[in-house]
Amino acid sequence: MQIGITGVEIDSLNKEVADLTKCIKAEGHEVKIMYSDALGMEIGKQGVKMYHARSRPSGSGSDKELLDPDAVLLRHLGIIRDYEQFTYRLWCIRALELSGITVMNPLMNWLMASDKLATSIVLSKNKLPIPDTASTEQMFMAYESAKKFKVSVVKPLRSAMGFGVFRIDNADIGMHIFSYFTNLSKPIYVQKYLAKEGGGDYRVVVVDGEAIGAEFRKGINWKSNVSQGARPVKARMDKELSELAVKAAEALGLDYAGIDIAKTKEGYCILETNPTLSWQGFKSVTGINPAEHIVRHLIKKSRS
Repeated sequence: MQIGITGVEIDSLNKEVADLTKCIKAEGHEVKIMYSDALGMEIGKQGVKMYHARSRPSGSGSDKELLDPDAVLLRHLGIIRDYEQFTYRLWCIRALELSGITVMNPLMNWLMASDKLATSIVLSKNKLPIPDTASTEQMFMAYESAKKFKVSVVKPLRSAMGFGVFRIDNADIGMHIFSYFTNLSKPIYVQKYLAKEGGGDYRVVVVDGEAIGAEFRKGINWKSNVSQGARPVKARMDKELSELAVKAAEALGLDYAGIDIAKTKEGYCILETNPTLSWQGFKSVTGINPAEHIVRHLIKKSRS
């Protein structure tokens, strides 16, 4: 069996990709790294054939190889600079799914869980606890929400590791941020800030409907991302925490995910869902390698 991993060039040095590659080979299978900007297809009466450039940029039309994996781990779609580029890469992955190849996480579920607004809508519809949230393209509507929330967190819809996330306790200061988003033609996403018990939050890793472990990430400031200096420690999961993480992954249709949950004075609250999670901190404090669980689940699912 050949298992593809979608990624970008920097992923060749990525520790998560290295973990997945090692586990795939340990299971006796071949690995194919599929670079997002090297995918191509030919479409005709015989269906769709997927190709992968051997070098990037390709020097000639013959500098390509047929791409026919038995299963695919969807990690990244690369740096997106244009809407058509984004939809093209989506359809490359969707073409694999339509040809019967198991993609994990499934493309549309991955796309939904990668978008903070879509995630909030789905979790809310499933009556799962999230911070009060407002989203708009009108900066004056965002201003009113910031006044209502008193202390707010402003986030890009698609971001990771806490980069580009602001906390504001003054709506007038927030107006400068809202104006910046508006000038970039970006929607504004505002959440009510919730104080986290213990000064951090939990990252619960869910694979195949099971919470396999949790870490508590204690921040050096209000952010709890390890990339922002938070210190991970092994956490004990109570039943409520475990069940909440599993329900969030199930609501979004994810085969695997990192679910970030904070304990507040109002109880547990889901802050983020991560369909392309990083797990080095989690692995170091729990002794659990999510890659082993993910790869075994993919192999089982692709054979069913």
